[in-house]
Amino acid sequence: MFEQRETYKERKYYPNKIVQSFMRNIKISLIFLISLLFAKLSAQDIHFSQFWLAPIQINPANVGFFEGQTRIAAQHRTQWRAVTKPFVTYASSVDLPLIKRTYRQEIFGIGASVFHDHSGDSRYGTTQLNLSMSYIKGLNRKNNNFLSVGLQVGGAQRTIDYSELYFDEQFHNGRFNEDMAHSEQFAKDNFIFGDIGLGVNWIYQPRNRQVWNLGLALFHLNKPKQSLLNDNSIRLDMKMIFTASTSLALDKNIDLHPMIMASFQGVYREIIIGGMTKYILDKNPLSYTTLNMGVFYRAADAAYFMIGGEYMNFNFGLSYDVNMSRLKVASRYKGGWELSVNYIFNRYKPRRIKEVPCPIF
Repeated sequence: MFEQRETYKERKYYPNKIVQSFMRNIKISLIFLISLLFAKLSAQDIHFSQFWLAPIQINPANVGFFEGQTRIAAQHRTQWRAVTKPFVTYASSVDLPLIKRTYRQEIFGIGASVFHDHSGDSRYGTTQLNLSMSYIKGLNRKNNNFLSVGLQVGGAQRTIDYSELYFDEQFHNGRFNEDMAHSEQFAKDNFIFGDIGLGVNWIYQPRNRQVWNLGLALFHLNKPKQSLLNDNSIRLDMKMIFTASTSLALDKNIDLHPMIMASFQGVYREIIIGGMTKYILDKNPLSYTTLNMGVFYRAADAAYFMIGGEYMNFNFGLSYDVNMSRLKVASRYKGGWELSVNYIFNRYKPRRIKEVPCPIF
């Protein structure tokens, strides 16, 4: 998501310096993604409590829409450790505005994201790599009203480890014998599928420190096959994600960020509503610092609390879910931890101006 700090505008630089900076950020991004792909990461559709810090994961239209040259994001989530083998999710992304045509108020963005998720004794998991592109268009001459569209294409692999599962035939006279053979037959232990998603996002900033944001994204448009038993009728349902948020200045150092996310996939629903308060500790763009705290509620599931902040180009958050569903008897109200970190490479120091409220161009 686009976040507004103050009213700034980038300085003008010679073209060769811009090209050099662009190539440097491309190399950094590739190294970052490759290192994550080959790291040892320990599946259903993933979800994050701090969805605003996972912009590409929730909408490809967010690709490239920020102030800076390159954005890197990473998330880690662990859930249900108090009940069973935990659900563990890792995700990361990198995106950048590839082309900026200031005179036409246009941005073409590109990005890539990767995630790995596994759960249970069988470590049933998903590893997916997505490539995204976006087109962002300014809707007025004031440079404060934008519409963006995005396309995401990807490939994924689902895997399962049957060796860690136990079956009825391994119980004899009321006792379990893990060395006893069983007659269960399995068609396959992994499969690969393609994935397609689309998104649209609208951002309007009527004044400094006030931003309105609406987004809608559709994932799994191709409804890929999902069976480990070669049953082609089992498909991944299309998923729709709607997001809405605003930023309101309560006084000179405090901003309020109410937001909502609603996700629909087949018979499943996830609705999150809540807000975050941002305390601006330092407004200097060279040492910009905030303290962020928020409270959210995931309908029929959990309440969660987050604390985080921003320091210069870093934006980070730590949250904990308190389980409030019918599983709370087993979970003892314990949910899961989530850590999110964003970093924006922004080499050039902006200068402050008054006439343009949004520094995207």
